Amino acid sequence: MFTGDLSRYCMVLYRKYRPKNFAEVVGQEHVVETLQGAIQTGRLAHAYLFTGPRGTGKTSLARLLAKVVNCDRSYPHARSNLADACAVCSSCKEVEEGRAMDLIEIDAASNRGIDDIRALREGTRFSSMNAGKYKVYIIDECHQLSKEASNALLKTLEEPPAKTLFILATTEPHKVLPTIVSRVQKFDFKKLNTDQIISKLQRIALAEKIEIEKDLLRLIARQAEGSLRDAESNFAKLIAFKGQTIDEEAVKEVLGIIPLNFYYDFFKLIQAKKRPEAITLISQIYESGLDLDNFIKGLLDYSRRVLVARANPADINGFGADLGEDSSQKISGLAKEIDGKGILKLISALIRAREDLKISPIPQLPLEIAVSELTE
Repeated sequence: MFTGDLSRYCMVLYRKYRPKNFAEVVGQEHVVETLQGAIQTGRLAHAYLFTGPRGTGKTSLARLLAKVVNCDRSYPHARSNLADACAVCSSCKEVEEGRAMDLIEIDAASNRGIDDIRALREGTRFSSMNAGKYKVYIIDECHQLSKEASNALLKTLEEPPAKTLFILATTEPHKVLPTIVSRVQKFDFKKLNTDQIISKLQRIALAEKIEIEKDLLRLIARQAEGSLRDAESNFAKLIAFKGQTIDEEAVKEVLGIIPLNFYYDFFKLIQAKKRPEAITLISQIYESGLDLDNFIKGLLDYSRRVLVARANPADINGFGADLGEDSSQKISGLAKEIDGKGILKLISALIRAREDLKISPIPQLPLEIAVSELTE
């Protein structure tokens, strides 16, 4: 049992397995390949905008690009096999260890005023401390810059100093000034799929000598909803609390993740109109400390998959990677058994129950009412 600072442990694990070069990046191939092409041809833009959901690698790729442009072994003398950071030279190590003088990271959430951007503009007047290298500015959550600060940044982007690279990152691109967007190269980052996240977690488990079944890693990956950082942080929590061997009970206890068999069991009870058993299952979930809102949300996703499989059985083939083959086969069976009106009625009842859950003085009551309606 871990007894130290959990937040510190989680951060160490996340940083420990941050990609050290482009080759280690999970997903975002379209971004990596385009950046490598620009490096190989010497057509690097002066400013980039990375947009996408949290935890998809925007800041990590920004730092990697900062490493590559100043790497002693690659850019600007890149060859096809060297359009990447070497991760061993002094310049790369400085970036990894957070002591690179030519890499300036700004969190726009807390440095959003015009004075902060004026200070940045003043800094761009001075060239890199290392001859021939770039000064790189990473502005995270750039959509939070004030209007005045954004306009001040715009002037710098219009007339960028030589050997200066700007990388802006945001989760809300629609809030970034259109005039800024028009002066940068924009890349849209995608959510990672379940297989990509599982693959990374398996590598971490192997390196840390953690025993955990692939189906449990799939639960962690699904809960992360495309965010690799969230998945790694949750995995770190499990390791911190449960040590080297992680079982299903640990996943439920620490992360509140509800196993897929709960949804299947609920479906079968509703189909058989076994009202007492279905209400007992709800009570068991609630009393075990699991979040009923998460349970309903998971049920809705499960129900949608049954609906999709019923409409087009061929789509069931795409569920295997996300849910596992066993759950996919169960959904296929449910799709053949339930009628169209029944699944639509179930989805409608669950949507109402989730809305009512927000105002109900008794958390389990809205779901119990839905069960009563569905089993009449």
